[in-house]
Amino acid sequence: MAQMVPEKTFHNPLHPMVLGDPFVLKFNGLYYAYGTPDSGGIPVLRSPDLANWEPAGEVTGPAPEHECHWAPEVAYQNGRFFLYYSTGGSEGEGHQLRVAVSGTPTGPFEESHELLDPDDPFTIDAHPFRDNDGQWYLFYCRDFFDGPRVGTGIVVDRLVNMSRLAGKWATVLRPHAEWQIFERDRCWYDGVWDWFTVEGPFVRKHEGRYWCFYSGGAWRAENYGVGCAVADRPLGPYEPVGAADGASVLRTLPGRVIGPGHACVVVGPDNISEYLVYHAWDPHLRGRRMFADRLMWVGGEPASPGPRLDPQPYPPEPPFRELFGCEDGRGPDPARWRTNGRWEVREGAAVHAGHGWGSMIAVLSPPLSYLLEVNLAFAGGASSGAVCGALTSYIDDDTYSAVLVDPAGRRVISRCMFNGAAGDTVLGELSRDFEAAAYHRLLVQRGAGRTEVTLDGVTLKPAPDLLPPGAVGLWSNTFSRFAGVAVSDLIH
Repeated sequence: MAQMVPEKTFHNPLHPMVLGDPFVLKFNGLYYAYGTPDSGGIPVLRSPDLANWEPAGEVTGPAPEHECHWAPEVAYQNGRFFLYYSTGGSEGEGHQLRVAVSGTPTGPFEESHELLDPDDPFTIDAHPFRDNDGQWYLFYCRDFFDGPRVGTGIVVDRLVNMSRLAGKWATVLRPHAEWQIFERDRCWYDGVWDWFTVEGPFVRKHEGRYWCFYSGGAWRAENYGVGCAVADRPLGPYEPVGAADGASVLRTLPGRVIGPGHACVVVGPDNISEYLVYHAWDPHLRGRRMFADRLMWVGGEPASPGPRLDPQPYPPEPPFRELFGCEDGRGPDPARWRTNGRWEVREGAAVHAGHGWGSMIAVLSPPLSYLLEVNLAFAGGASSGAVCGALTSYIDDDTYSAVLVDPAGRRVISRCMFNGAAGDTVLGELSRDFEAAAYHRLLVQRGAGRTEVTLDGVTLKPAPDLLPPGAVGLWSNTFSRFAGVAVSDLIH
């Protein structure tokens, strides 16, 4: 009898480091976690799979004297990483939002001395969100002094660019239930208040609606937890969802896990499974640490089995995943790739030498319905006629289909090569500031007679399905780099 292979498991907390307000960025197939430090600068952890994490340094130095960094989040745009955070006193005194910039996810980040909302005396918990039309928004928190529940609420504004707001914020959510009490008789702003709090926004678009996850209550107390609100547009209006007696998505487990909160949503290595990553206290309040639990959609609304302390299965791996981790200068693994042209692996990427066209065909059975992730960059710049991208159905060198990025033509095209004759369909335009040398994330989902395409999160026109299912892979006729390739089977 064949022996059963034990299922790999992980458990919370994910790492012993004290890390409040965790945010996880996926870039080129790897995961980077940032959070509020116990002391010092903002730390970053790195992981290949969401389960195993290692320290990767500090992305900023220590905050100014008598101040601290709170709630960092990072957005990637066109080759640059933008770190949003606040600085101020340890109890929130004078906290205001700032942004810093780096060329790598692990920094160092060049700190900005400009405030994102200089006219507001208290702003925290910035969350950058890009809609699938390409528009960026910033969700963040400020204080309100009118209405039945005075306290901290959530607002949203358009980002004119990655470091400047439009200056016309709209209210997303204010405290609306008694469980969101932060402190009775709080001395704040030269007054005494029964203070309520909703904070820590994170937005996930699901089936055309915008779900804003938030944390409510007192961050050191058992009433702290994660709830949500929903809207039909990024700027709202938003309606709270869930029970009035406590947080609807994550709550305290008395005596075991205290105050789970400030969650973000991240997809697993298979690009399908979703996880809530959040912080929580142990029963003795010795520090907030990073947890992760599955996010599910039940009856169209978000739900989670967390907080969990028992072993749980590893985040699912796709049938094919390649991080190009072999020694520099070697060719791609022949057991995993069939190559045409000149290819080698350098610094975690497959590099095409650019002498004529070249392809890399993934060695796996062609799935009928799949999700293909390719992260690509043009090493030789945006020269005329230079294209690279994803092979979406490879039959042979004379018959294949591909989705290709054409920076000189400022477009994305679907190419169908049939018996050596090529036909191109334009799927969308590239922005005028498109940086060809930067990495860009291409996602192709094929199935049910349609091929959906997004580039850097922006939805393009569907690509025509003119060929039967074939092999998938990479295609380039120029100097190019490919990283973080994954193929997920959408049927199994």
